[in-house]
Amino acid sequence: MKCLILEPREQCREQLVRRLTRHADIACLGSFDAAGSPDPWHGLAPDVVFLGSDLLDLNTLLNERGAADQTAPVIVLLGDLPIHAMTAFDLQVTDFLLRPVDTIRLEECLRRVRERLQQKQDLARVAALSETLAEIRRGNTMTGTDRVYRDFWIRSRDETIRVPQSSIVWIEAARGYAYFNLHKRQLLHRISLLELEDRLDPAHFMRVHRSAIVNVHCIERTFTNRHGTIALGLTSGDKVRIGRKYRLRLAEYMSGKHAQLGVAA
Repeated sequence: MKCLILEPREQCREQLVRRLTRHADIACLGSFDAAGSPDPWHGLAPDVVFLGSDLLDLNTLLNERGAADQTAPVIVLLGDLPIHAMTAFDLQVTDFLLRPVDTIRLEECLRRVRERLQQKQDLARVAALSETLAEIRRGNTMTGTDRVYRDFWIRSRDETIRVPQSSIVWIEAARGYAYFNLHKRQLLHRISLLELEDRLDPAHFMRVHRSAIVNVHCIERTFTNRHGTIALGLTSGDKVRIGRKYRLRLAEYMSGKHAQLGVAA
């Protein structure tokens, strides 16, 4: 379990680091007094993040667009007063710890975090199995040449917006919804990636992660960060991680071996 600490108070940070490193299954990735920019997790990929309740822009941090994704870290909030616990659970975090952190209470918190991480792993396995079954049922329908790939109509506040497939840079899963990332805006639509695999033109879209589909014409580069994570740089400036099971297909596309892409690996 990889942990990250974002806590304004140095004494609390040091205390947490000492106690967390006593656990053989826990690796502390770092301890900072503020969120990073533009990546709040400082370019790391934590399983759990301990957040001080008095961090600047806390609500914005908790409402990062990736927060609904199964790849988002588990959040534990730190605060000075018991009443802050109500705020913590309103924000749908996994647990709340009172400063200074009590040893027994921290153990209970870690138990909850491990359970939550296990739930996320189980959900990911179910999603992967569902994808496999859906692909089997679809058979070769994705390769049909007579299909018409239509535009999307997405409701946003008091208007319904037409979204041509050519305007989509990439799409990110969000628990039964999907974020449509365009060049200048982002729209939330109630649709799963499985449904999108049937509706997106396979000549232009590719699945690169279990929670991401990209428009291949918007790929500018691939790169590896200092933690060994491989990602795509897109024309919109966004960075999208490449899942291990999708790397070969992407490499084949980039080498020109695939005339028909397909959004599923």
